[in-house]
Amino acid sequence: MSAVLGNYLRRRVIGQVLGMLLALTGLMQVLGLMEFTNEVLDRKLGAIGVLHYSALTIPYELQFALPIAVLLGSMLSFYSMARAREITALRSAGVGLWRLLMYLLPVPVLFALVHLALAQWLVPLSNSAWRTWWDSTIPLEDQEADARWVRTSSGIVMFERSSADGERLLDVDIYLRGADGLLTLSTRADEARWDHNHWHLSGARDLQVAPGAWMPGPSERDWNSNLAPSEVPLLGESDPQMSAWAVADVIGGARVSTRPPDYYRTVLLKAMVAPFAVFIMMLLAMPAAISSERGGGGWRMLMALFIGLGFLLIDGIFSSFGTSGGISPLLAAVTAPAAFALFGLLQLRACEHA
Repeated sequence: MSAVLGNYLRRRVIGQVLGMLLALTGLMQVLGLMEFTNEVLDRKLGAIGVLHYSALTIPYELQFALPIAVLLGSMLSFYSMARAREITALRSAGVGLWRLLMYLLPVPVLFALVHLALAQWLVPLSNSAWRTWWDSTIPLEDQEADARWVRTSSGIVMFERSSADGERLLDVDIYLRGADGLLTLSTRADEARWDHNHWHLSGARDLQVAPGAWMPGPSERDWNSNLAPSEVPLLGESDPQMSAWAVADVIGGARVSTRPPDYYRTVLLKAMVAPFAVFIMMLLAMPAAISSERGGGGWRMLMALFIGLGFLLIDGIFSSFGTSGGISPLLAAVTAPAAFALFGLLQLRACEHA
């Protein structure tokens, strides 16, 4: 009996969540295409370009919409069951809300794994593919100058243009600092080109700042740096989509960085905590299960929706404080999830006795 009931509840909630996920993703696709289609057509990419853009943005939209879809899908499932008196029948048979939540536990586990796969694999891949494709539609020399700064193992680097694959950089400046943090040497190069496993500078010119014996280098030379071509397209993005492994490499110094250390620490901790958002959303949706089958329980739906969206808003605010260095990364990552999870548990306890 328990197996049958559990399967029924899980199928019902999963169906509603998937329906909401498809609806939200479709809406985001429509809005995105309305904003971006003209730019695609201006570059003479045609309908194929529009479809290409659409396909590459779907993973990010799925990741963004998933927690909201879990909240809305769970709410609708619980509310419809309450209106059909199924929840009343279950409670009369001794199946309370806690037990109901235990039956449904595999559902958030499933969607947490989906969220993890999207955030750590599909979204970084699709984002990199989108940037490479979009930059490749304009010849490198025709791009507008857009200075990008990055901290590398060989000093602070600035370049104004980059190829779609990241293997060519134009108008490159390299700044070396001494142990005291002061500038010692500045190198200007017309081009940096990736040659198998290292960079090669063309048209390089040195300017010594610190006094002492110094010999200028040749105009054609190799340049050893931990800057990889695959990282170049991400440097121009305000919020680059990176996997937790890539962020950990930045913190460890194996990859280049463009932000302060607290930014990457916060992003790494957020990546670890993010899958738990679907558990919290389902927990916050539970009050909809005790809505009156005669009506009048709609306020519980609105309350669950308001609290769920409030969780996303407050979590985003704390993340912004963490990435900007306003608060510690740990506090930024766990405060909102811990607070709303506790609130959801207390709310569920209160609903159990309602």
